Amino acid sequence: MAVDEATKKQDELELYQIDDKAIIPFFESHVEELRKFIHDREWQHLSLLEYLKQFIRTYKLPFNMQRYMSVQTTYIKQMLQERVQDRQIAVSHWIQEHAGRHRNRMIQLQCLYLDRIKDRLLPEIQKILEKRIENLQSKMDENH
Repeated sequence: MAVDEATKKQDELELYQIDDKAIIPFFESHVEELRKFIHDREWQHLSLLEYLKQFIRTYKLPFNMQRYMSVQTTYIKQMLQERVQDRQIAVSHWIQEHAGRHRNRMIQLQCLYLDRIKDRLLPEIQKILEKRIENLQSKMDENH
């Protein structure tokens, strides 16, 4: 199925909303979960980029939660402007109807963004993982 031009333009606009500076700190703060995630799936023999995408899709975590919530709040406000019903009911309704799709869309955009920055991202993530494995190995060596 072909993607129309409006969708492509929307994707481009939303990709620029991703906080580039939050990506490395995101993976640093989740390095142990990422290491275990990759270890449990080594049999798949995927590239590091594909493991990163699977990790993001599995855990559905935005790179920058504060920015994600801000964008979501903007979407909610836009929807509320079109409604005259009670604000709290409208927010609750929006969350029930749209929050899951909004998060899934954001996660998909993050994966697309990883494709764009893979050349500079993957070496840094590889170093983070190697450092974590070295730290775990040295702890094991100390205990023996």
